Amino acid sequence: MSSFKKYNAKDFEEYIKNIKILRKVNKIQIHHTYSPSYKQFTGDNHNALQEGMRNCHIKTNGWSDIAQHFTIFPDGIIMSGRSLEMVPAGIKGANTGAIAIECVGNFDRGADTMTKEQKDAIVSVLKALLKKFSLSPKESIIYHAWWTSSGKSLGDYKKGESCKTCPGTNFFGGNTKKAFTENLLPLLDKAVPALKSVDKINDIVWELINAGVVTDGKLWLSKCEEDINVYHLCKKMANYLRGTL
Repeated sequence: MSSFKKYNAKDFEEYIKNIKILRKVNKIQIHHTYSPSYKQFTGDNHNALQEGMRNCHIKTNGWSDIAQHFTIFPDGIIMSGRSLEMVPAGIKGANTGAIAIECVGNFDRGADTMTKEQKDAIVSVLKALLKKFSLSPKESIIYHAWWTSSGKSLGDYKKGESCKTCPGTNFFGGNTKKAFTENLLPLLDKAVPALKSVDKINDIVWELINAGVVTDGKLWLSKCEEDINVYHLCKKMANYLRGTL
């Protein structure tokens, strides 16, 4: 039986909203698989394609697991991958703090035409992740094409310098910063509502964990409960990190 889990957009949003992640997350990588492409997707072989990618990543690339945290299929199904507590094997130089999303298909110009179901699922997944980690879409979403093979940030797709065209020269209109800004960003700009300050101990400690300030959540829950001065100090720090101080 496959260890991967399937979600529709609504279930994924609920799953993300309720999980706790100990490592700091500050960026979201977007990729296309290139291969498998739409030609290999039959409508009911999600597990087989995901297992195939994991086998390739482990046996051929020598990685510890499948590279990505989530895979989004042409029918809008979202499948889990690598543990969220692990950094992805996605973009050299930009894996720390990242969540990696693979979109099944080849979205270079002249290849696959993205389905509405997949497009909607990509937007839904990004919105859920942006809300979860209180991230700005403009600052946190990155394309593989904006980096060199040596791990240098180019800030944009530059033919001849970028390591890949990923997520595709026709992905939401293109893989350039301009295409992202004009096509995908407007669908995400209202994803993160105005933040409210936190005062509950659980929320305070979670903010500190997510920011990488503390690692032992149970210890700091106890400290905040036992010492009012520690509670106020942690509350101040948590709200400073949220931008709500």
